[in-house]
Amino acid sequence: MILINFCFKKIKNNFKKLDKKIIKIMQNGLKFCFILLMLSISVLTTYLFFIHNTLIYQIGILIFELSLYLSADFIVSGIAVDTIRKQIL
Repeated sequence: MILINFCFKKIKNNFKKLDKKIIKIMQNGLKFCFILLMLSISVLTTYLFFIHNTLIYQIGILIFELSLYLSADFIVSGIAVDTIRKQIL
């Protein structure tokens, strides 16, 4: 339990130390991922209530996975770029 709290505090401190430009890029990227997530939910809702087509289901799932992967990528890339940037300067 103590180790988990320590890890969360370290991650929280890393996010507080990020550069403002990188935070802005991460926020815009996460907003884009949220829009993709809402699109996938609407496609999957259409599949569930109106059209029972396997292609629509697959498209909804693929968009959902894409939004999750991109959101994780924006977070990890933002932290990595900030770390590299601080090491160079």
